Amino acid sequence: MFFVGVGTGEAAAEFAKEMGIDPKLCFGDEGGVAGDNLGLQQGVGTMWNPPAVSTMMERNDEDSLKALGEAYKNAADNIGIQNLAPKDIKDTLRQGGTFVFKGDKLLLEHYDQKVGDNAKISDILACVK
Repeated sequence: MFFVGVGTGEAAAEFAKEMGIDPKLCFGDEGGVAGDNLGLQQGVGTMWNPPAVSTMMERNDEDSLKALGEAYKNAADNIGIQNLAPKDIKDTLRQGGTFVFKGDKLLLEHYDQKVGDNAKISDILACVK
């Protein structure tokens, strides 16, 4: 399993360390090349909206959101917020996706349309069994 996010490789490694994930599995998509090639959604219209926030809150409990916030704060404290955030601020407006492969066979493809519109954990786990 690999994780790719906006920003630099340094930021991805630091955030991974704070989340207890092997940094070798985490990559930064600085400049959004991978996101562009995958056709990920982007722009202001994809950002925060009440239904997306509600969906995100239904999927996460208070402890998991606190842990995520603390990991982000610790990573920012360790390398500086300027080094954690993408160099190009427009990259923060990029949505993500979930793609599960077995070799070169695509098992799951999900494009987040808005913040909080993530693939269902049950769908991901069903692919990796």
